[in-house]
Amino acid sequence: MEKQDMPELEEINENEIIVNELNDYLQFISYMRKDIKKEEGEEQDAQRFFFRGQANIAWDVYPGVFREGFWATESQLINEAYLRNPTEFKKLDTDFERLAKLQHYGLPTRLLDVTSNPLVAIYFACQSCREIIDDKLSEAADGVVLFSRAYSKGCNDLDVSVISHLANMDISGDLTLERLLDELVEQGSYSDKIAKRCRENYYKSLIDTLQSNHFVISNMNNERLIRQSGLFLLVGKYNVIKNDESLGESTIQVAKSSARDDFDKRVFRIPADKKKDILEELNFYNVNEGALFPELEHQMTYIKHSQGNKATKEPGLFSPLVFESEERAQMVKQKTITDDEILQIIDSVLKKSVNKLLYDDCRIAIEDSLSVDWYRFETKTSRVKIGLSEALFKYMPRVDAKRNATSIIDKIIGEINSRLAAE
Repeated sequence: MEKQDMPELEEINENEIIVNELNDYLQFISYMRKDIKKEEGEEQDAQRFFFRGQANIAWDVYPGVFREGFWATESQLINEAYLRNPTEFKKLDTDFERLAKLQHYGLPTRLLDVTSNPLVAIYFACQSCREIIDDKLSEAADGVVLFSRAYSKGCNDLDVSVISHLANMDISGDLTLERLLDELVEQGSYSDKIAKRCRENYYKSLIDTLQSNHFVISNMNNERLIRQSGLFLLVGKYNVIKNDESLGESTIQVAKSSARDDFDKRVFRIPADKKKDILEELNFYNVNEGALFPELEHQMTYIKHSQGNKATKEPGLFSPLVFESEERAQMVKQKTITDDEILQIIDSVLKKSVNKLLYDDCRIAIEDSLSVDWYRFETKTSRVKIGLSEALFKYMPRVDAKRNATSIIDKIIGEINSRLAAE
C-alpha cells in the first residue's frame, strides 16, 4: 500500500494498527482492497480475505484441541461424541462436516473459527477480557483482529479429507505413512491411482498435506455459520519422523503448532478502553450477540443487556400478603429456611468455588437474582444461574461461565435442601 494512500491511523509499531473508532478499521480494510485491485487489476486471483477476532492480543492462535489440552486424546474425544449421538452425525457426509458440527456445539477440535466479515471479527475482538494471573486480576486486555489473504479449499478437498479423517484416528506412535495411505484408500479419500503416484513421488504430496494448515469454506449448514459468515482454518502440522531405510515406514505424530503464521504480520489492535464504544457502534449496524448467535439463550441475553440501562426507578422489595390462617397452614405444609441462612450458604459455597477476586461480583449477581423460594422452582433457579453466568462471563469464555454457574448454584441448592431435611 502506498504511503500517501493510507488512512492516517496510529501505530505502535509497523505491524500493529491501532483502532480507536470503527471507521478507522473499515477505512484501512477498504484501502487494502483498493491496493490489491491496483496491483492485480480487474482479474484478481482466487485468494480471499479471512479475519479472526480475539479478545486478548496476548493470546496465541491455537484451535481448541490444543488450547484446552486435549491434543493427546483428540480421537477419543471425537469418537465418544459420535457414539453418544450417532443419529446426529450419521446424516453428515464427510469427516470435516462432522468436525464442524462438533465445533459448533463446543467440543474442542483442530478447527479454528474465522470469518469473511471484518465486522464480525472486530465484534469478537471487542469482548471484555480480564484474567487471573498469579492470584491477581489483570488489567482489561486490548483486543486484536488478525487477517489473511489466502487460497481456500472446499470441505470435499483431498487435503481437507485427509486431515479431518486423521483427527478420528488413534495416533499412538505406530501410525506410518504407508498405513495411513492404505487407510485413505480403504476409506475412499485416495484412489488406487493417486496412492500409487504418491508412493512413486516418495510420499511428498501426503507429507505436504500433513504438515500444512488449510483455510476451508464450509457448507453453510447451520444458522450460526450463516450469521457470522463463518469459515475455518483446519490445522494440520503433524510431525513426520523419517525412516531412512523405508520412507513409507516413517511415523506420524501429533504436534502442537500455533496458527499465527497463517495470518498477516500486521494486526489491528483495539485498546481496551475503546471496546465499549466500538461495540455500541457495531450494535447500530446490527452486529451484536442477538444477530450473530441464533440460539435462544443468546437472544435473551442480548435483550437483557439492551434493556438493562432503561430502568428509571428501583422497584420495592416483594412482600407477600399472607393471612394468618394460611401462614400457619403453609408452615405445617413445608419447612422453611431464613434469608440469613440462605446467604450464609451462598457465602460458604462461593468461597469454596471461586477465586477470591471474583467473589464480590458473583455474590452480587446471585443476590440480585434471588426471589421468594427461588430454590424450589426451576424457572427461578434458571434466572439465578443466568445472573451468575453473566458475572463470570467477564472473566472466562461463555461456555465455561455457564458450566461453572450451573455447578455453583446446584451446590447452593443442595446445601439448602440438606439444611431443610435436617430440621
